[in-house]
Parts: sequence; structure tokens; C-alpha cells
Amino acid sequence: MKILKGFGYLTLALVLLVASYLFIFSGSFHTPQNAVPRVAFSGVNGPIIVFGGTRATGLEIVRQLREQGADVTVAVRSTSNTTVLDALGVKTVVADALNADQVNAAMRSANYVAAISTLGTTRGEQDSRPDFIGNRNVIDAAKSAGLQRLVLITVVGTGDSAATAPLPARTALKEVIALKGQAEDHLRASGLSYTIIRPGGLGDVAATGKAFLADDPQAFSYIARADLAALAVESITNPAAFNKTLAAYDPTRKTLWRMLAD
Repeated sequence: MKILKGFGYLTLALVLLVASYLFIFSGSFHTPQNAVPRVAFSGVNGPIIVFGGTRATGLEIVRQLREQGADVTVAVRSTSNTTVLDALGVKTVVADALNADQVNAAMRSANYVAAISTLGTTRGEQDSRPDFIGNRNVIDAAKSAGLQRLVLITVVGTGDSAATAPLPARTALKEVIALKGQAEDHLRASGLSYTIIRPGGLGDVAATGKAFLADDPQAFSYIARADLAALAVESITNPAAFNKTLAAYDPTRKTLWRMLAD
């Protein structure tokens, strides 16, 4: 009986721990301030180049740009599978983000007016991750080529949002967050017209259309990749997002539980 009772207490403690993570450590008690009004993408007077556009959020951004009729080129590795990009009518240019010369050549392969980077990974050694080095190469190449705009996707937990991400996430992604923070700093100091977007928890779930950008480092929620992509596309031409670091926030997905339920 004592063993069974002890097991029951342990189970209850585990349930409470999980509940705490789902509901307490999810940012659900903060109401974002300084929301950025959403403005539809109005198009640009030239082609757009995307780095990190072969999968996940980057690929969704490419899809939505093509739906808007934008002329899009994606920088890919020589080993990348471009089948989906080809079907979307997207041009490609070969460039390893860790190779500055290749990135410079890619950036000068057309008269691009804007660039978007979703580069990042949690795998590999720090010097082989594109979170800082790759994004730094993109930023430097964009500046050298005279691009008008650069949109960078990072993550909640960088810079002044360090205490905003849930503790388990910022612990597990400590190295990645630090690298993305360096990329943010490099972009702000570059002189480029930029928008930095920090999503919280990302999921391959249906878009809600309710997400928005907020100039608030304490904002945190979970968000669909499709909603994040829509915000990134809009920010290219939305003056209210220029030269700002913004959190991507979905008020309908404040908790991990809400994301899992969807």
C-alpha cells in the first residue's frame, strides 16, 4: 500500500509539473503592448531573394510570396532538393550560407530589392551553424549589393527577450539563442532597412489568421508557421515594421496546450 501511495504522489507531482509547463510557463499571463497594424503586402519593384527557403517557415514564406505574384529566388545548397521550389515557379541560385563568397555571388545574381532569411539549425558545432555566420554573410552581402530591405527571423529569447521564453526552451536552445542574438545585433548595426521577427513556439498547424507583430520583448505565444510566414511577407512593405525588432504573437495560442489541441 505504501508503494502504491508513493506511486500515486509521484504521478500527481508529474501531472502538476506538466500542467505548470503547459499553462504557467507559456507566456499566457502577459498581454502584448504596441501591436503593429497589419498591412497587406503591396508588392516590390523587383525580385526578392530568400535564404532558408527550402523547408519549414522559409518554404512557407516562398509559397505565400508566389501567391502574391512576387518574383522569388531561393538560395540553395548544391545538394538541396528543389522539386517543390520548381513546382512553385521559383528560381534558385546555389550558395552555401557559410561561404561568404557564394552568398555575395548569389546576392548579385539579380537586382534584388529585398531579402528574407530564416537561416538556423540546432544541429552541429557552433562554427558550422548558420544562425550567426550564415546570417552575417547574408547581411553583409545585402548591404554590399545595395538591397533596400532585409527581414530576419530569429526567436523569442534573444536580446531583451531573454527572460520571455519558457525556461526549458531557453535552456535547451541556449547556444542557438546566443548565435541568433549576434545576428540581430549585426543587422541593427548594418545600416540596412530591416525587420527582425521573433516567433515563440512554432508548429506545423493550421493558420488562424489572428497573429500579429508586437513591439514588446515580453510577448510570447505559440504560432503556426503559415501565420509567421504571412507576418514576414507583410513586413517587407509595412512601414510600421521598419527598423524594429518584433515578437510574432497569436492570441489564440497562448499556451502549448492550445497548440497541441490544434
